[in-house]
Amino acid sequence: MDNLVLFENIRAFILILGWPVLILGSIFLVWGASHFYKEVGKTVVGKLVLGMVVGWFVSMYSLGITATALMFASPKNGVLLVIPVFALWVVTMGLLTASIKRWSREAVTLNAFYAGLEDLVKKRTDELERAYETQIQNERDLRQLREQFVFIAAHELRTPVTAIEWGLLTMLEDKNFTDTLPPNYRQLLESMRRKNKNLLDLVADLLNVARLEKGTLKLESERMSPKESVESAVESVKPLAAKFKIDVLAPLTSEELPWVKAHPIYLKEVLMNLLTNAIRYNKPGGWVRVNGEKADNEFVISVWDSGIGIGEEEIKNLFKEFYRVKSPETQSIEGTGLGLYITKQFVELMRGRIWAESKKGEGSIFRFSVPLA
Repeated sequence: MDNLVLFENIRAFILILGWPVLILGSIFLVWGASHFYKEVGKTVVGKLVLGMVVGWFVSMYSLGITATALMFASPKNGVLLVIPVFALWVVTMGLLTASIKRWSREAVTLNAFYAGLEDLVKKRTDELERAYETQIQNERDLRQLREQFVFIAAHELRTPVTAIEWGLLTMLEDKNFTDTLPPNYRQLLESMRRKNKNLLDLVADLLNVARLEKGTLKLESERMSPKESVESAVESVKPLAAKFKIDVLAPLTSEELPWVKAHPIYLKEVLMNLLTNAIRYNKPGGWVRVNGEKADNEFVISVWDSGIGIGEEEIKNLFKEFYRVKSPETQSIEGTGLGLYITKQFVELMRGRIWAESKKGEGSIFRFSVPLA
């Protein structure tokens, strides 16, 4: 009887004081877990801790309800069961509370570290963005200055260089004057004229580059047959080909060619540049051939030669400004390094493509396309 009274008193104590304390403590623990979840920025760790605490609370609550129900059915057995359950509840709640406090302190420290790191990264990013913008602006300014310099220099040079060319040509064509000169003087005048002609070509190339980069050079393509441009370009390079003893073959001119959309003058310029290079970089007694064929919506013109060829690495740079192939065979060949760059720009303005195929010592093929009309 005394034991029964004791168990009933314990049951009453658990119901009146034990349950409210445990419930309030558990609620406080769940609140702490949710606060920790917010502190760590709703991360996976925060979700894991919150889920663990909620799961713990549900498990302990269910176990406590079961033990409490047993107390009413059998006070002695129920009390003997509920005491270790409540003890486990208290111990685990204490452990979880201590752990969450420690994790919260660490989270605060980590958050402060990450906040500082984020500020540092943002500061460095802003500095890099400003430096990049400054670099872009400097490059834009330098490009504009270069364009202005090239345009002004070419304009200023063109008049005196043209006058020198005219003066040298007049002297060389005046037999009354040249007959009175020693042979070496005439050779000197001819050398001066060649050098001046190279300078005149450079001035023309620089003007074209300046117009291309400023966007002032506009090409209005028209419906045309490429036959006349091909014939005119081949005819223009014949004196140069004769000088280097190169045969220029153009079976293309005897064929019926399709209509294309291009600019007659600049189509001829492209062909002349490619033919001139094919002659200058050829072998003595070599040949140059011009072919053409339809390909999808394009007409592709090819300039083949039996020349010295170009290395694979050099082909990648052929169409860049001022690039010249560097080899013992090309050292004596004069040029500006702008011809193929300008050629590429002309082709692209006519909405075409240009590319090259070559092997060292086996000649080259330069192909470019223009749209079919």
